[in-house]
Amino acid sequence: MEKKLCETASYRIISDKEGNRFRFFCGISGIAVYTSNPVRAEITEDELRMAWELEGKKHFNLCHKCERWASDMMYNADVCECIDCAPWENEPKYCHKCGSALSTPDIFCRKCGARLRYGEVWT
Repeated sequence: MEKKLCETASYRIISDKEGNRFRFFCGISGIAVYTSNPVRAEITEDELRMAWELEGKKHFNLCHKCERWASDMMYNADVCECIDCAPWENEPKYCHKCGSALSTPDIFCRKCGARLRYGEVWT
């Protein structure tokens, strides 16, 4: 049985008088990465497809392992996988959970508490 790839990143529809806009979210951090311009089509699925293909998709990377759409800061381009599947070997620059920038090397994110590095004893 063939596994179907996720066609788009997770999204929310924002309706207004100019048409539907689509806000796309990182599959790793959950942070809103991009909001499309208004799109009009006969059906919502066509609007989504146009917003994703013409605008949204270029702001994301598809993890070759778990098949989630990740923002650039949540993607390890060296191995074409998200940082959940392939954490950076060097000190991480961003928290993989909340996306906040890290100023000092820590085992846990100071903002959300997510574990940033593994294989180390925390005292």
